[in-house]
This record gives sequence, C-alpha cells and structure tokens, in this order.
Amino acid sequence: MKIKRSERLVDMTYYLLQHPHALIPLTFFSTKYKAAKSSISEDLGIIKRTFSAQGIGLLETMPGATGGVRYVPKVKDREALEYIQQLCTQLSDSNRLLPGGYVYLSDLLGNPDVLREVGRIIASQYFDKDVDAVMTVATKGLCVK
Repeated sequence: MKIKRSERLVDMTYYLLQHPHALIPLTFFSTKYKAAKSSISEDLGIIKRTFSAQGIGLLETMPGATGGVRYVPKVKDREALEYIQQLCTQLSDSNRLLPGGYVYLSDLLGNPDVLREVGRIIASQYFDKDVDAVMTVATKGLCVK
C-alpha cells in the first residue's frame, strides 16, 4: 500500500533526524515508499528548505551512483548562546559549591536533555570540519580553589 505524501514527508524527516551524518541512497526511500526518485527528490527539497529555515540543520545531496542524502545537525548561534548562558546561570548558583571547593555537576552531567543539547551545540561548531573524534575530560567535579 502506498502512503500519502504528507505521511512520507513526516516519516522521511524522522528517519533523517534519527540518522545524522549517514549517507542514505535515494533508492532506499524510493523502495521504502514505493515512489519515484523524482518524487523523493521533491520531498527532500521540501525537507531541506524547512530544515534550513528552522535552523534544524543542513540536508546535503550527493549526486551519482554512490550519492544520496545526508542530514547534518546544526544549532543557530543565537540559540546556542542562549542555552550556554542558561547553563552558566545554573552553574553560578552558590548552592552548587561543595566542601573542598568543588562544584556540583552530577545533575547536569546525568541529564540526557542537557547532554543532547550540549552535543548538538558542539557538533554545530564543527559541522563543516573533517573531525574524526571528539574527546572530553572525564570528571566527577571541578575544584574552584
């Protein structure tokens, strides 16, 4: 059974969001939705314009036999700055200061929503770079002595 275009757009968008940086051949979507590649290309154009306008990220298309489409997440600079300022405000709370000069971070480092957003912000800063790995400091707390 063929699905409606609106349903296809929603499903394609969800798939792309769940598979960032993966190169997905147009034949994958064409076969999955039993639709012509030209229809899939039109749908991807709609998604691409929407992602760009909303600051969700970029949709890159690669031509040729080995080509396809790739979703690259991105966060607008203004949104990133607002989120970082919010984190700074939370970190500046004097109730976070523990004996020995340590700053309590476990609630933030253990919060998947915080880590997801920080990850998106970091990825946005390097979206156009050829990065092999991102390394961070493993820490239980920060001493402010």
